[in-house]
Amino acid sequence: MIKKTHGKTPCVFFNNYITHYRVPIKEGEMIRRKRMDDVIAFVLAGGAGERLMPLTAGRAKPAVPFGGKWFIIDPALYSLYHSGLNTIKVLTQSSSQPLIQHVARCWPRRPNGDDYIEVVPAQQQTGKDWYTGTANAVFQNLDILAQNPDFELIAISAGDHIFKFDMSQMREFHDHKKADFTICGVELPVHEVAGRFGVIVVDENSRVIDFQEKPMSPAEIPGKPGLCYASMGNYITHVKIIREVLTEDANNPASLHDFGKDVIPMMVHGGLGVYVYNFAENKVPDQKKPYWVDVGAIGPYHQANIDLAGKDPELNLYSQEWPIMTPPDKEPPGKHARKSSVEYSLLSGGDILDGASVSHSVFGRRVTASFGSKIEQCILFDRVIVGEGAEVFRTIVCEDISIPPHAKIGLSDKDDRKMGIFIDRDSGIRVIPRGFIFSR
Repeated sequence: MIKKTHGKTPCVFFNNYITHYRVPIKEGEMIRRKRMDDVIAFVLAGGAGERLMPLTAGRAKPAVPFGGKWFIIDPALYSLYHSGLNTIKVLTQSSSQPLIQHVARCWPRRPNGDDYIEVVPAQQQTGKDWYTGTANAVFQNLDILAQNPDFELIAISAGDHIFKFDMSQMREFHDHKKADFTICGVELPVHEVAGRFGVIVVDENSRVIDFQEKPMSPAEIPGKPGLCYASMGNYITHVKIIREVLTEDANNPASLHDFGKDVIPMMVHGGLGVYVYNFAENKVPDQKKPYWVDVGAIGPYHQANIDLAGKDPELNLYSQEWPIMTPPDKEPPGKHARKSSVEYSLLSGGDILDGASVSHSVFGRRVTASFGSKIEQCILFDRVIVGEGAEVFRTIVCEDISIPPHAKIGLSDKDDRKMGIFIDRDSGIRVIPRGFIFSR
């Protein structure tokens, strides 16, 4: 095990990103963010997303549409961007082409010529050379750190969760604790975490003393009965430490090369200073309280989308200080033709509502809701057409699907199964995947 080391970080002024949006910056904000130019970010975006099937057929989980115009990965990228990070590497693997295209189109090179966000596909995509775990994904790209010697720290972020997060505040905590490795943890009720998330076990000083991988009886936070720390998969550490730790892990044939299962326990039991940063203490402009949700299954994914269209959504999409900007699409304005009824719904460019009834739903681009159709609690991806008089309830409809006139979906399990529509076992949400054709 490596010895504990702490390097001094230079305080170099960072040309703050917010000036691009012409938004006033508080003096304290500028002071806080000018220490992030020595941090490189890796975003883990290679997840196949088995629990989101059939939405992930042909695309990685971070490339699944979210909120009408975004991908799942976008809030994470904007969180790093707004935190003052100017070098971000997106590590992809499974079905990566949609994600590669998205980043190329929506995150162009900066005016000074430096790559702001760069996609890094798995170097070898056959057999044993695929990434075998989250730690292995970083290990296989350690050469990037060698090519960028100016960076002293590395921030590692999950690309398949929805959150708003200021990484610079976590970095301040990391420096204050003189930590070797810091994990971002979210406080959740024990009964919600059991069997679902990795759990961080801490002492009274927020030092990690153990890491439980999806335990059925999670350890509680000292002084907070009924609550435990679930790992968000966001970390910050020193480049020297991560290089040595991951090399040691790579040489261990018994390891699964995963941060939660292997690397973090190895560091904790090896005596390194591993700490947890409480996500509840993270403050983001225009956000009433910290927001994080795991959208790795159909039910939570559907609910997180529908929540965006609510009266007072927890995730603020309309902040001018911390915007999650939408990709340029050059679509025409949306249009209401004959009288339609729309409540608590998100619409996108090019949508046409022609005498339809829409409630608590999220529309992608160029969606057409025909006369007399009823759409409730639905997520419609780009270019979906809902025929006249059709009724669609609690359904996710993928791109380029045409729902026949007078079809009824989401009202009868028996009828939907007869049509071949996928029904999620846990939530009952219907999913109509790409390429689905309704039988006549």
